[in-house]
Amino acid sequence: MAEGTRGRTSSRARTRDASPKNQTAPAPILPREAGRQIPYRLILAVIWLSIGSGLVLLILYFVRTLLFHLLIAAFLALVITRPVTSLERRIGRGKAIALVLSATFVAAVGIGTLIAAPLTNEAVKFAGHAPTVIQDAAQGKGGIGRLARRFHLEEQLKKAGPGLSNTLTRLSGQVLTLGRRIASAAFTAAIVVILAIFMLVEGPRTVDWTLRTIPERHRPAARRVGHAVLKVVSGYTIGVLLLAFLNGAVAGVAMTVTHTQFVLPLAVWAAVVDILPIVGGLLSMIPTGLFAFVHSVPAGITVLVAILVYQQIKNHFLYPVIVGRAVQMNSLLILVAVLAGAELAHVAGAVLAIPVAGAIQVVATEVVAWRRETRDLAADARPA
Repeated sequence: MAEGTRGRTSSRARTRDASPKNQTAPAPILPREAGRQIPYRLILAVIWLSIGSGLVLLILYFVRTLLFHLLIAAFLALVITRPVTSLERRIGRGKAIALVLSATFVAAVGIGTLIAAPLTNEAVKFAGHAPTVIQDAAQGKGGIGRLARRFHLEEQLKKAGPGLSNTLTRLSGQVLTLGRRIASAAFTAAIVVILAIFMLVEGPRTVDWTLRTIPERHRPAARRVGHAVLKVVSGYTIGVLLLAFLNGAVAGVAMTVTHTQFVLPLAVWAAVVDILPIVGGLLSMIPTGLFAFVHSVPAGITVLVAILVYQQIKNHFLYPVIVGRAVQMNSLLILVAVLAGAELAHVAGAVLAIPVAGAIQVVATEVVAWRRETRDLAADARPA
């Protein structure tokens, strides 16, 4: 009896020890290390993409001058497109391009002749007579001498006389150096004009080919962008040229009234340099004011006041109406664009900065509108 009880007790103990609660859980089976594959293809793709991007950036750096010339040529082609299109209906596209470019070339050469020829001749003559002029000025003779005597600058002029004489004597050599630079700039301008001619001739075919590569549903938007960019560039150019002409006219009238010398070249200079945004008005006042002050103090004050008053009227009234409507950019963006353009390409970059920024703004506005429209269509097509 007792043995049977002990047997049953030991059998229960064995059963309790073998129950799942008292058994140790088996160790989890870890995935095999061989299953963790390294993405070699992704790594190689990233490496080759980095190398290719670096090569593209390096090529763009080496051809940056050519790209800038292409940008100037495209700008010139866009500016000339409107008159060419107007004349094309009457005399054909080839003759219209030749006529417009010939008129532009004659105007550019005429402006350069009006500015450079008189001022260069007078600068060479003045350099030859520099020692005598400075000696007379130190003694209170001549226009410069009268100014020095009026502002009590005789002693300073006597001390600076030898250095100024040597500097002005070397002016003729500097004029020759400047002439070589102008010749180099003229050669570059000729290349840009040739590029612009090819762009004008091949423009319609290029536009048609570009539109054919764009999907059918995006072609109206592409046409809108093209027309808007053309409107921005042509409107800006026409407005700036009109305001520059008015600045030259104001300077010419003021110098004529005050009997200042070199009225025509200085007026043309005031018109040409006023094309530069922000600083053009200031640069137009410097030579005109100097020549007017050499004539007489009242003449200098009159010329400077006339140009300054016109600049204020232009900046606050004329520029927002004529140019602002074409570009549709606020003053902060215009300032940033001009500073960036001047940093990248100096004077030419500052001139092209505003129309380029306006064109970028047009493209960005169209892209944002297209994305908003696509998102709205996707939301409408989504089932409720």
